[in-house]
Amino acid sequence: MRVVFGLLALFIAAQLLGIYTGTVVINDFTENPYVQELVVTTDSNEPMNAVFFILYILAGAAMMIILIRLFGVYPIIFKLLEFALIATASSIVFYAFLRLLVPYEASTIAAITIGLVFSGVKVFVPGLKNAAAVLATAGVGVVFGISLGLIPLLLFLIFLSIYDYLSVFTTKHMVEMADYIVKKDLAFTVTAIELPKKKGEKEKRLDLGTGDIIAPIMLEVSLLSISPVATAFVFVGAVAAIFVFLQLVFRKGRVLPALPPIVLGMVCGLALWFVLNLLGLVPAQFSL
Repeated sequence: MRVVFGLLALFIAAQLLGIYTGTVVINDFTENPYVQELVVTTDSNEPMNAVFFILYILAGAAMMIILIRLFGVYPIIFKLLEFALIATASSIVFYAFLRLLVPYEASTIAAITIGLVFSGVKVFVPGLKNAAAVLATAGVGVVFGISLGLIPLLLFLIFLSIYDYLSVFTTKHMVEMADYIVKKDLAFTVTAIELPKKKGEKEKRLDLGTGDIIAPIMLEVSLLSISPVATAFVFVGAVAAIFVFLQLVFRKGRVLPALPPIVLGMVCGLALWFVLNLLGLVPAQFSL
């Protein structure tokens, strides 16, 4: 069970980093042009954005499968993709912490520099994989969270859940990608390993895809502008769902789609907040 709690801790760390980073980014949105450029939609409340992004995900998955099958023996290609993702996404998180100390102009420049250096160090220090994955997922989650309104985002998450289910059980290409990523130890998953205690025993290992961590961060960040309390409910729902899911995967010992249960947990958390708020039992904002 140590691997379950290890992955759970990484999942929670990414969520908290994403929520914190999203809070800073939203607060700086009107004054920092760098932050404004993170938004990748022209109308965050347009439902068709959900369709656009799911097509983007499908295209990205197709590209990854093609690269794995044609150039899988050349891991340098995937290392370059990993470097670019970590450098750009982690810089958003670094920015959020630097803003505690210096103005946004200096924070922006320093964050980009630190992101590049950190990603470069990761190339030579594989042990930074989990840290890199957590930082990158937090950054990517913030970008999606500030770019999509609640309705498009819920639609997108439903589409993602269906895609995740089909890609594991029907097309099985997600299993193929996961196998390659795990073998090459790329930072597209977070990993928990429990070494064997006795001779002859195998090490216990669990991996969770970064997409499964990004999904709840997107909704949590998107909800910050509506109700931070709703964000907290979604956070609890996601954590409860992933805990149950990880225990199931640990016992089954096979690849299972994580997004359907995670999204279900988030939607249940959001629905619970909505009902309680409607009844006047919980507020929309935190108060001291």
